[in-house]
Amino acid sequence: MPTLALMEQGTKLSVEGERFSIEREGAIIQQVRMAEVDEVLVFGNVSLTPATIAALLQRGTDTLFLTAHGRYRGRLTGKPGKNVHLRLAQFDRLRDTALAVPLARALVGGKIANQRAVLLRAQRERAATLRQAQGSAQGVPAVRETHGSVEPQREDLAETIAAMRRLAEGVETAEDIGALRGIEGQAAALYFGTFGKCIRNPEFSFTARTRRPPRDPVNAMLSFGYTLLAMGMESAVLRVGLDPMVGVFHTPEYGRPSLVLDLIEEFRPVLVDMLVLRIVNRREVAREDFEEFTDDADAMAVEDEPAPEPAGGRAVWLGPTGRKIFFRAWGRRQRETHFYEVRRQTLTLEEIMGQQVYQLARLLQGEAQAYRAFTVR
Repeated sequence: MPTLALMEQGTKLSVEGERFSIEREGAIIQQVRMAEVDEVLVFGNVSLTPATIAALLQRGTDTLFLTAHGRYRGRLTGKPGKNVHLRLAQFDRLRDTALAVPLARALVGGKIANQRAVLLRAQRERAATLRQAQGSAQGVPAVRETHGSVEPQREDLAETIAAMRRLAEGVETAEDIGALRGIEGQAAALYFGTFGKCIRNPEFSFTARTRRPPRDPVNAMLSFGYTLLAMGMESAVLRVGLDPMVGVFHTPEYGRPSLVLDLIEEFRPVLVDMLVLRIVNRREVAREDFEEFTDDADAMAVEDEPAPEPAGGRAVWLGPTGRKIFFRAWGRRQRETHFYEVRRQTLTLEEIMGQQVYQLARLLQGEAQAYRAFTVR
């Protein structure tokens, strides 16, 4: 159990010897060996005893606090990283356009490549569904689905995939970071404009990306996933000794973890978007696993947005059961293995995230010539 997620409201985490004890109303409901826990996530009204806090700090266990619905609040941190020379190199070199522009190209190019991979995978799955439907129908015309017929959706996906390929080519010739931000914005609009066509479960739909708060179940899962992704990346950044606030593609702003946002770009489609489509299309979640509210007081997620959306309307969040389902799927996804080109070996996605941070550190210290984004097919 590398991650201990405390989601049940009203529970308390205490320490007994070398074990964590999860208590509710004075009774121990679960015990976990400390040595088996690398990270603790605390959701909402969950308390930690002073002895527990001391043990977490002593062991250097990442401890992150979220609202009950998954909005990131902060983390329990010990002493800061000791490698001051790395942080100085980060501050100096990220202001150098000779390094910053190629790095930003790699980040944006990796994100667009992985977004295209999501759509290409959906296209292949739809083609397989069509062949299966045609084979079983024995000459009956192709079936229609909730969002329209299979063939028009395949055409929509193909058009978007082709357009995003052209944008990816534009990344290579972009001369400054402003131009790259424009390309990234165009790609995001195309991608999320077609994302709903990847959904094959008639119980769910997606028309646009909404956040702060999410307005439908698919957006609720995307926001929750991006929050988990950002927290994991921030932990990796802090372990390496970099400053999470100083990035290159995302401009530094008060309170914005710009470097974290930079580094999660290539992983958003791979770790979150693919996972959301998987659990929706496999019917691992249902509409009753979500909660709907009429206000957005608890709406902010860890994402890159300049300001909250206007108040009003409904806010949709994963409910208690939905959060558990998503979190279990998230853990499985992190442990899935992929070939990591930089080191020429197969690693878990969680390990690859950490390796990308180390790769950036080597670049900043002059030990690498370029940053190579992680992409999937």
